[in-house]
Amino acid sequence: MITAKILKASSKDIRKIIDIEELSYKDPWPREVFIMDYLFNSSALYYIAKTKNKIVGFIGIWLESTRLHIINVAVHPEYRNEGVGTQLLLFAIDYAKERKFKEVSLEVRKSNENAIRLYKKLGFEVVEDLKAYYQDGEDGYRLFKNIEET
Repeated sequence: MITAKILKASSKDIRKIIDIEELSYKDPWPREVFIMDYLFNSSALYYIAKTKNKIVGFIGIWLESTRLHIINVAVHPEYRNEGVGTQLLLFAIDYAKERKFKEVSLEVRKSNENAIRLYKKLGFEVVEDLKAYYQDGEDGYRLFKNIEET
């Protein structure tokens, strides 16, 4: 188990975030999308997980009216199954609670069984089937976690 420090990403961290994204997904976000989202989306925030001065994971969130939307979360393959993803998700949930959001949402590929297990363990529930949601045609799920009650 690794204890990571969660920090707000700076512009110099974007390259490492993109590297982790590309190592983590078969259909990663294009670099330009990350850069545009980071620079020009005023509701987007990115946080990194650091251990031993190395970025080992990240989470991207969008602040919507009553919901915190997790748009992306990934952990470097060498640091998976060490609790980093859980720490990033708990950080986002705590962030939402502190700012009085009503819920946290995210989307996940149906094939990403490890992530689905983790999300459910943290109290997320599948609320919608997303047919051909991903660019490559794979189906997904939309999950929500109500945080008003917790």
